Amino acid sequence: MNKRVNVQAFVFSNNPSFKVLILKRTPDRSGYWQPVCGGIENDESSRDAVIREVFEETGITDIKNIIDLNYTFNYRETKNGILMDMTDICFAVEVDGISHVRISDEHEAYKWCSYTESKKYLNWKHNLIALDRLMELINI
Repeated sequence: MNKRVNVQAFVFSNNPSFKVLILKRTPDRSGYWQPVCGGIENDESSRDAVIREVFEETGITDIKNIIDLNYTFNYRETKNGILMDMTDICFAVEVDGISHVRISDEHEAYKWCSYTESKKYLNWKHNLIALDRLMELINI
């Protein structure tokens, strides 16, 4: 079976108060809300993949800090017609303030949300666990 390693990254700001960025996938990509997500390419490090994916999916380049959330999970998913074993490594990406986002063609909308609001949109258990890890690490 094919194996793929991905990164998930919750982009957030504490300026002036905590807000986290979530993206809504297009209907043909299941239409759910999620953090920045994408596969690690060839010899790329997970941190380099986070930087690249954040730029590709949001246009954000001014990253203040990358935090390893020390949370990884495994699942199976069909990608391009092929069943794959997936591993997602979770990170948080701190930015200095809430900014305009240039979403990719993978997404149709974005929101900067409070912690409570983001939990209303995120449906996947592992997204919620990673978000809770972020909140524990930044002590909010």
